[in-house]
Amino acid sequence: MMYFDAYTIISIALAAISCGLLGIGLLNLARFPRLPKVSTPQPESARCSVLVPARNEERCIEACVRSLCLQDDLNTEVIVLDDGSTDATPQILARLQQEFPALRVITGQPLPQGWIGKSWACDQLSKAATGDLLLFTDADTEHAPTTVRRTREYMRTHDVALLTMVPFEELGSFGEHVVIPMVHTLYFAYLPNDLILHHRSVSFSAANGQFMCFTRSAYQTVRGHECVKNSLVEDVFLAKAVKRAGLRISLVDGSDAVSCRMYTNAREVTEGFSKNFFPATSYSIPLTLLFLGHLFTTYVAPVGVFVAGIAASREDLALLAGIQLVALALIRGMIAYRFSMPWWHIFLAPVTGVWSMFIGINSIRWAYSRRGATWKGRAYSQQGTHHA
Repeated sequence: MMYFDAYTIISIALAAISCGLLGIGLLNLARFPRLPKVSTPQPESARCSVLVPARNEERCIEACVRSLCLQDDLNTEVIVLDDGSTDATPQILARLQQEFPALRVITGQPLPQGWIGKSWACDQLSKAATGDLLLFTDADTEHAPTTVRRTREYMRTHDVALLTMVPFEELGSFGEHVVIPMVHTLYFAYLPNDLILHHRSVSFSAANGQFMCFTRSAYQTVRGHECVKNSLVEDVFLAKAVKRAGLRISLVDGSDAVSCRMYTNAREVTEGFSKNFFPATSYSIPLTLLFLGHLFTTYVAPVGVFVAGIAASREDLALLAGIQLVALALIRGMIAYRFSMPWWHIFLAPVTGVWSMFIGINSIRWAYSRRGATWKGRAYSQQGTHHA
C-alpha cells in the first residue's frame, strides 16, 4: 500500500534524483565522444610537446616515458621534469636518455612560496616546450603509439583549445575498485558531455589532470598553470579558466589510447582523494556538506530503507529504495561497459558511497589540521591553497 506521508514524499524525490542520474548516463552512453581512429601517420607542421612532471615515480616512469618516446607522430618532443625525486626516478630517466637521445630531462627548481608542486613542475615544463600543442600527462600513464596523432586529429576536427580524457584505469586492490569509479560516475552521470563542448557556461566544465592537451595560444591566454598555482585541483580550475576565456574544451573517452594505475592500495586511494575532495568545492563547508548528504541519501541510505521497508511491510518505501538501487546498478553497469571495468561493479555503489563520505570528512579534517593536506612528501595548508 502507498502511504503519502513525509517518508514517501522524500523517497519519491530521492528515487527521481537517481532516475535523473540514470537518464544522464544513458545520454552519455550514446554521446560520450571517443578519439578518432586515424589510419596512417601523416607529417604534421604543428609540433606537439609531451610534458611529464615526475616526483618519486620509480614504479611507473619507465613505462610512461617509453610509451611516449615510441609515438608514431612525426613531430613530437618528450620532456620530463624531475621534481626533486629521492627514489630511483633520476637513474631510470638517465638510462632512458641513453636509449632515446631525443628525450629531454630537466631538473626542477625549488618550489616557490604559494605554488603547488605539480603546477610548478608543469609551469617549468611549459617554458621548456617548443611545441604549438602542450600535452601534460601524468607519470603513471601509459600511451598507445597512436595517442598523440589521434589527439591532434580530434583537436583539429572539433576546434578545441583543451582536450582532456578519461583513460583506462587499471584497478588492483579492492579500494581501487570501490573508489576510483566514483570519478567516472561524476563524469558520466552528473553532466551531459555535449554541454562541456557546446555550452559556453563555465559551470559545464570537466577535466582530468592525467591527460590535458592545450593549444599553446589557449594556454598562454589563461596564463597556464600560473593561474592555478595554489590549487590542489588544478585540472578542473584550468578547464574553467579556458572556458571562461571563451574557448572550447572537450572531455573524451580515451580508454583505448591511455591507461593509468592511479593508486595501488586502499591507503593511497583514500589519501589521494582526500587531497582533492574539499579543495574541489573551494573549501566551501556548505557545499561539501550538501554533497556528503547527497552521497548518503543517494548511495547509502537506500539499502537500509529497502530492508526496513520490507521488515515494516512498507512495500512503497521498499519499492522506491529498490528503484534507487537498480538505477545505481545500471549506472555502474554502463560505466563498466563503456570504460572496460568488471561487471561486478554494479554491486559496489553503496560501498562507494560510504567510502566517499569517509574521504570527504577526512579531507575536511586535513584542511583544518595544522599540517594540512599532504602529497608526495609536501604539506599544503588550507590557507595556502584555493582555486583560481
